[in-house]
Amino acid sequence: YERLQGFTNDAFEGVSLDEFVRAANVIKPTKIRVTADEMTYALHIIIRYEIELDLFSGKLEVADIPHVWNEKFEKYLGVEIENDAEGALQDTHWAWGYWGYFPSYTLGNIYSGMILETLEKDIPDWKEKLSVGSVDSTVDWLKTNVHFKANLYNPGKMMEEITGKKLTAQPFIHYLEKKYASLFD
Repeated sequence: YERLQGFTNDAFEGVSLDEFVRAANVIKPTKIRVTADEMTYALHIIIRYEIELDLFSGKLEVADIPHVWNEKFEKYLGVEIENDAEGALQDTHWAWGYWGYFPSYTLGNIYSGMILETLEKDIPDWKEKLSVGSVDSTVDWLKTNVHFKANLYNPGKMMEEITGKKLTAQPFIHYLEKKYASLFD
């Protein structure tokens, strides 16, 4: 943190590390997905996914996307959308034909939670090692358990091979609960 302070022309002078970390992890619903906090990001994805499902099942017309978008943001995040640029047009995915892509972001978070849980069981002191610059055991674990297996299986089977469990969001939820409880309790 002291190095960061040195690079920022005293912008964080008088700000403790704890204050900085809490400020960087504040939970505040936003209109824009890429500025969403870690806790509400999945709701941004769920909104897009639900709209895609309704669109492709014929329950929703393209012209109704902005209205449905705005309703869902109000309902799920308590955020009022003022225009389509901060609403349904904020992402380029749909314009480029990337339909059904958004859930992969949340799947990545779910995978990371499962991998982190397994890493912590296998190398309980991994954080302490990283904090003193010792990366070898973590890198070796990732190579052996993730990198060397990643192209051998489909994602579900890969997670089973790495973690011994079927795909579940529970480790990611546990990670969020533990992280935010330690920051804000």
